[in-house]
Amino acid sequence: MKRMWNYFASILVMGLLAGCSNDTLTGDESDVDLNGSKDAVYMNVSVQLPAGGAARSETDTPDNGDYVTSEDGIEIGKDYENEVKEILLVLAKTDNTFIAAGEALTSMQLKQQNNIVTTTQKISKTTLSTYYGSDGKLTPEEQEINVYVFCNPSQGVKDVIEKAANAQDKKAWINETGLVEEKPNEKQISSIWGGADHKGGFLMSNAVIAKKRLPANFDDWKDYSSESKAFNLSGINNANSDKVIENDGNIKVERSVARFDFKDGSNKNNTYDVVKDADNNLIMQIQLQKMALVNMSKSFYYLRRVSTNGLSDNAQICGVETSTNYVVDTDAQEKKGGIKKTDYEQHFNFCLGHVGDDSQWTIDANARNQWFTSNINDVLESTKDEYNDKEYHIWRYVTENTIPDQDKQTNGISTGIVFKGKMIAPENANGTLAKALNEATGDSDTDPILYTYLTNIYVTWKEVRAAAINAGENSNFYMATFGETNRKPVAEKAAAGENPAVEAVYSDDINSPDYLWNIWHNEKNAQDATALKEFKKAATGEKFTLYQSSQDGDDAGYYCYYFYWNRHNDNGKSGEMGPMEFGVVRNNVYKLAVTDINRLGHPRISENDPDPVDPDDPDEKDDVYLTLSVEVLPWVVRINNIEF
Repeated sequence: MKRMWNYFASILVMGLLAGCSNDTLTGDESDVDLNGSKDAVYMNVSVQLPAGGAARSETDTPDNGDYVTSEDGIEIGKDYENEVKEILLVLAKTDNTFIAAGEALTSMQLKQQNNIVTTTQKISKTTLSTYYGSDGKLTPEEQEINVYVFCNPSQGVKDVIEKAANAQDKKAWINETGLVEEKPNEKQISSIWGGADHKGGFLMSNAVIAKKRLPANFDDWKDYSSESKAFNLSGINNANSDKVIENDGNIKVERSVARFDFKDGSNKNNTYDVVKDADNNLIMQIQLQKMALVNMSKSFYYLRRVSTNGLSDNAQICGVETSTNYVVDTDAQEKKGGIKKTDYEQHFNFCLGHVGDDSQWTIDANARNQWFTSNINDVLESTKDEYNDKEYHIWRYVTENTIPDQDKQTNGISTGIVFKGKMIAPENANGTLAKALNEATGDSDTDPILYTYLTNIYVTWKEVRAAAINAGENSNFYMATFGETNRKPVAEKAAAGENPAVEAVYSDDINSPDYLWNIWHNEKNAQDATALKEFKKAATGEKFTLYQSSQDGDDAGYYCYYFYWNRHNDNGKSGEMGPMEFGVVRNNVYKLAVTDINRLGHPRISENDPDPVDPDDPDEKDDVYLTLSVEVLPWVVRINNIEF
């Protein structure tokens, strides 16, 4: 009876043990089979962060974590930009067919020293056995695999990998994309740059594909069944034996986002000397007060890729960008064919323009309200304890945005920065212009309209008329003002002493700006919106630019806008765009500094602009607004000095 009881007890124990066997990646002690081994093997992998080891060790990094630039041009980054809190390991065949994913044991298994992070991960032995097949062997070709790591993986990345493990198509995961959606003037909440406070860590992924080798026989994994004897994906295994596997080399990663920095490039307080009179006296300055991000991509590939034509067909995963290829974007095919203006908001956060109920694209108040706008002083003041006044300050992080054809680099789809400048009168300036600038109320109906023609600025249409008459009947200025008139226009002169003002004589060309101004201003008493619109249309048609005052918070004045399309690879040829010249590429820092402004910007109201920004405009024109010097630094960093 005792012997029989022992027999049944043994059967019961075996049944219980068999029932506990599973294919999970938990690695718990309950995961034992009848042979007493766990259903998990262990792997070590070392990740090299983007900064580069030599740069880190040779650069004196301040204790407070400031980012610094070394003598050889290395951007170290803030500590929180380099911190790794979690690593997701992925094994794939050389054709990127998914094999298995790892799981970090605990935070104690992730060690970070300088720019190298090491983690111990566990892989399901059952999953690995599937790859080895029924004979438990791999050919030399099958031994070679691609290894991918995702540092600080977002939930989106985790979902992709979990889906890949159970998917029928085990190659689809390699082309998965992430989504970033933000609203204007909200904190940058995306997890790919660590959330609003960046404490979650920046999403990083392979900079290049890591080629590694697995043991030839599945039985060899019994040598790596504990944390202390983990298989090394970044070193030598079983040295000096017939089972040696050499996996030398850390896996290099890069951040999945780019960064914009800004500094005051003026002589004082973001203020620039712009307009001088005939005697070379300074009569107007521009003070840059705000900057806005426009056209930031909503989607991005989790793994960078390049191709010869910028399209996804035959793209090289984790390929290296060169001077002749393109970094491929998620919507490259749509950009190549031309994205409809009504579809811009499907592709971009902070769209440059707004499509109204009339289906017309324009830059109006609605458009400006959808930009990500920052007060420049806030950008500079928020980090004043960390940087000097003339140092670059971190502004914000952005997603990748590339364009698959140099001729398709246009304002509607390129990531850009819009600077808002206020016209101010220099100290001790006098005259009608200084008076208009100093006394502006922000009421565009009562404040005078400012006009520019070629390089000259005029206060009120009366000054325009007087200058045009003075230029002579054969001048282009005269024709632009008065058109094909049969009258001899006479400028109105101010009363002097007791002498009455000379009565003006206006053009009789019904299509001329002068004729239509007289209708609006005199006959309609400047109260008819339709008449004003007709005058503006005629004036801008003759290349006059109009500036009307407005209110910006508590500040009233005259404002204008400068549009800068972010340069990635400057080909050095003014007016001629090259491949990847305009765009944003991950793991780059773009350092922006407005170094000079030599003309007034675009007016606030699009109908006041003879050359309004159009989404189909090329990013680089013959009438260059700005010149740039670009210095490439690994984060990677590009310094852009901007001249308007």
